[in-house]
Amino acid sequence: MKRRTFVFMALGLLVWAIMASLVSAYYYYSYNDLYTKTRVEAILVNLGINYGNGTIQWYNQTAARSGDTLLDVTLQVAEVFYETSAYGAFVKAINGVNQPTTKSWIWWKWTQQSGWESGQVGCDVYILGDDETVYWYFEEVSPPTYVPSPPP
Repeated sequence: MKRRTFVFMALGLLVWAIMASLVSAYYYYSYNDLYTKTRVEAILVNLGINYGNGTIQWYNQTAARSGDTLLDVTLQVAEVFYETSAYGAFVKAINGVNQPTTKSWIWWKWTQQSGWESGQVGCDVYILGDDETVYWYFEEVSPPTYVPSPPP
């Protein structure tokens, strides 16, 4: 009788340990999944907009989320009209400054090694890094002759 009671108690303890482990594992993985999805690492970027008429606006130290694209941050600070295609987003207007036939919105990025470099990918693909400086310029498309001066 004592042996039977001991076996049932041991079996009950084993079932309880397994169930407690499974519940703990479930909550651990659920917590990590939620933490990964909601964890937002903030970055700061400097964004300049040159309207091609002498007006330049700088949005220095603009807060963004890690993984935000140039288009995401531009949409935070300005009213942007853009179209998407198989080639990505094409900005047609920023704050009401439209694209006539000879001008277009071109973006540049600042590097310490070579100064301003023209953007080589679409603004909806280019992911910004912390403390990066980017610049929109409303300029002649062919050939683009303007190279921005260094950022302030």
